Amino acid sequence: MNLDPYAHGHDQVIQLGWEGVMRICRELAVQIQSEFDPDQIVGVAKAGVIPAAILASMLRKDFYPIRLSRREKDRVVRGKPRLLVPLTEDVQGKKVLIVDEISASGDTLKLAVQEAKKKGARKVKTATLYVHQDSFKPNWYGLMSDALIIQPWDFEVLDDGEWVIHPEYQEELDRQTRG
Repeated sequence: MNLDPYAHGHDQVIQLGWEGVMRICRELAVQIQSEFDPDQIVGVAKAGVIPAAILASMLRKDFYPIRLSRREKDRVVRGKPRLLVPLTEDVQGKKVLIVDEISASGDTLKLAVQEAKKKGARKVKTATLYVHQDSFKPNWYGLMSDALIIQPWDFEVLDDGEWVIHPEYQEELDRQTRG
């Protein structure tokens, strides 16, 4: 049974370095500030906290995490994301920007928006670095692509004392090589 409803084969691979991530974040920051200017930025843990923290620094806003995930120990174990670490009460009455690294299905972003509204956020908008063609579209995103996007922060992982390419990336790279 496939618990990962947004998993699909990719027709290409895009490997971004830190410069590419920073370029996308700078472009997003300009758009967000001119159209919304949030009071606070919420990063969806785990990977969404990285662009969220960058945007919070660029925009000079307070940063808060929320953990919503289908994963445990970096493996998909649920079909739908579950709230694991709740959002702070400090969002009450504030304009909140929720940031994740990708909108593949949109389920995580939608749940994060619901949580922010439950906590009394005055206005909630969303942003991601990347979005898939058929996904829920956040208010702002840097790149629309169905490619496998390899992040600079998790390309390599430590496995029994050895640095290896992340198994999910390696699997897709192998599939593309086979053809």
